[in-house]
Amino acid sequence: MKQFLKLSFVITLLMSAAFILNSCNKDFDSPPGPGDPNITANTSIAALKALHTSTAAYDVITTDRIISGVVVANDKSGNFYKQLYIQDSTGGLQILLDAAGLYGTYPVGRKIFIRCKDLCISDYNGTMELGVKATVSGLTSLEAIPSSLISKFVVGGSINNPVAPKVVTIAQLGTGMQDKYIGSLIQLDNFAFTSLNVTYSDTSVYKSTTNRDVKNCPADGNSTIIIRTSAYSNFAGQKVAQGRGSLLAIYTVFGTTKQLIIRDTTDVRFTNPYACALPPGTLFSEDFETIGANNSVLALTGWKNIGETGAVSYQSAVFGPVKCAKISAFSTGVSSVTSWLISPAISLTGATAPKLTFMNAAGYGVGATSFKVYVSTNYNGSNTPTTSTWTELPATYVTPPATGYSTFISSGTLNLSAYIGQNVYIAFKYQGGDPSATTTWEIDDVKVTAF
Repeated sequence: MKQFLKLSFVITLLMSAAFILNSCNKDFDSPPGPGDPNITANTSIAALKALHTSTAAYDVITTDRIISGVVVANDKSGNFYKQLYIQDSTGGLQILLDAAGLYGTYPVGRKIFIRCKDLCISDYNGTMELGVKATVSGLTSLEAIPSSLISKFVVGGSINNPVAPKVVTIAQLGTGMQDKYIGSLIQLDNFAFTSLNVTYSDTSVYKSTTNRDVKNCPADGNSTIIIRTSAYSNFAGQKVAQGRGSLLAIYTVFGTTKQLIIRDTTDVRFTNPYACALPPGTLFSEDFETIGANNSVLALTGWKNIGETGAVSYQSAVFGPVKCAKISAFSTGVSSVTSWLISPAISLTGATAPKLTFMNAAGYGVGATSFKVYVSTNYNGSNTPTTSTWTELPATYVTPPATGYSTFISSGTLNLSAYIGQNVYIAFKYQGGDPSATTTWEIDDVKVTAF
């Protein structure tokens, strides 16, 4: 009996201990995060930036100004180096700190307070920065706050504060130093990369910071802006996002150039289909904005690029902001060239007066080169298009100059009413040969409308 009582006592004691331990775990598993210090901001970021009115001036702050803001970008991905961006309700600002691994102490969402007296505000080609005034190699410059002095000027506060981007359009983004969006986390909607077969940045040994263009759809303004990415970021070698959608980034400027810097690839929320929604009444549209580098083989989703005779393909043509398709027998060493660029199937079901339009240009006219546009209803997708039935359409073509390139002209409106209710293929057929017929032809803005 005594042994039973002892055993019961031991079991009860163990159960009580377990209960106490579980209770302790519940109370102390998650220690509270840091709170805000006993510091009060007495000025806003916008008011501080207003002290700096002359580009490249060095404005040392001589009064006891204190700003506070929430960290919206840090050095976690390597795309920012020894810098933070903070933001309050009035704007954003870049803070230069001479320390690595800032994201550990200053995660996105942490509120910080900055005692600004004796610091200096300046700008780098229009994007404002807060740091210290210094003399380097005999020249005045703005440098990062030394690591030994960071705690004197920067005081960390509460964490996990909400970080919401400002949803804007490119038209709202100004380039003046005092623009309220410079240095802020912004969001642009309905954007996509103009070139898809590229990485975010340079992966060569040269480690060059790289610009990539993103563009929205015509209905949203048809605007282009650059994303600038360091080759030292941990996502530099990743292929750019392939879809379309929302883009979060820190907005900066370089002179009058608008530019974006993403924090990492999670800021690129391109989860929608790449193609822009077609305007009402448009059945098909190709503006060649997604093509690769200049002189690369043209590769477009759904299109067929066929060197039927001579194995000469259409190429991508990139001349500054102009992107189009081009074809030439010049310098191919092939005496007889027949090349086709054929669209995907285009449904004319429901169309009442379908029409085709495109733009064309030519250059360095040599010999009896032939360039024509055709339509077919029975093309089967093969690499021998001549086995299908093609009907030539009476387009207007530019006259090729002997040297240089012409401007683009319209093909005129080409009637497709004979094909209502059917699927059609549009083909651009080039015939020439090197060296006697080598004129270069270019195509852009191919469009089929329903009425």
